[in-house]
Amino acid sequence: MENLATVVGAVAGVLSVAAFVPQAWRIFRRRSAGDVSLAMYLTLIAASLLWMCYAWVLGSMPLFFTNFVIGVIAVLISLLKIRHGGKNQG
Repeated sequence: MENLATVVGAVAGVLSVAAFVPQAWRIFRRRSAGDVSLAMYLTLIAASLLWMCYAWVLGSMPLFFTNFVIGVIAVLISLLKIRHGGKNQG
């Protein structure tokens, strides 16, 4: 059962990270982020930081690493939003 939990956790981590990549790629490719919510990504950055603290306390490096990568992508999207966001910054 522990092996199943490891596999499920790994797949969930990969899918969680992968979910944000298309948005980042689309903004980068189009140089437009007018329809992206900056508030949502700032909230996601805060959540990722809290999940990383939680994972650190539990000693769960896979959970820590997954949220670290999600946080990095969220920071990237936030920076792209600020740079290419147009008039709708929130």
